[in-house]
Amino acid sequence: MRARRGDSRRTAAQRGLTLIEVSMALAVSAIIGTLSYGALDATITTQEEALLIQERFHGARITLDRMKRELTMAFVSLHQADDKRTITIFEGERNKIVFDTAAYEPLERDAHQSDQLELAYYVKRVTSRFGDRVDALVRRVKYHIDDQPGEGGREEVVVEGVTKLELEYYDPIREDWRDDWEVRVDDAVEMRTKLKQIQEVRDKIEDVVNNEDNDLATAAVAATAGAEASKEVDKVADDVMDGMFLPARVRIRLTFEDSDGDPVSIETQVEIPMTEPLWY
Repeated sequence: MRARRGDSRRTAAQRGLTLIEVSMALAVSAIIGTLSYGALDATITTQEEALLIQERFHGARITLDRMKRELTMAFVSLHQADDKRTITIFEGERNKIVFDTAAYEPLERDAHQSDQLELAYYVKRVTSRFGDRVDALVRRVKYHIDDQPGEGGREEVVVEGVTKLELEYYDPIREDWRDDWEVRVDDAVEMRTKLKQIQEVRDKIEDVVNNEDNDLATAAVAATAGAEASKEVDKVADDVMDGMFLPARVRIRLTFEDSDGDPVSIETQVEIPMTEPLWY
């Protein structure tokens, strides 16, 4: 009996795993693998989404700094040849801006390029680097100022995922923000001529008022008349320059979506020092 029980134990040990046991082991392994892959895939997806949002936020911050630098040097100019080959503009809308700036820095030595260029910023539907269609902030740049403002140039995608660009323009006269602002110098030659004529009248008024040959009575009359004449000249100058000034400040807001599809906005303001047209 002992010999038979020993032979029976050896036979069971040598028998190995049954088909059912192997199937159950494979099923458990498959379940564990599926759960592990799902957890790993979710972790990778979450990480990619976080990196994408971080990339968009970083890109938006850099873009705002760039726009601030370019808008700080925005200008319109009354320097124009007789053939009117250049027209300077500042056209700001609620969701788009086109302006001339002196913020360009040539990247090549002895490059035949000036520091002036025309820029435009707006949101546009583009093909992303992953092949899908997304909204993006686009920068259009034209490396020379010509007689066709707002046209031509080269588009470049600045930040993907930006769904909205919002702009406001501060009017120091009204002391309020506006949704649009337009300045366009089509005929700078004519405007320069008018401003020179106005300056000549001012010089003549000053000569009459400051004439050393005037006695006290004449000087008093000249001063009164000169003050009234100066007011009239100022009104004429204001009419000539009406609509020729840039906004004192521009408020910029960029909006993009986070991983849950909720909007995230960042905002800044920039002051424009050269609000008057350039001329001499």
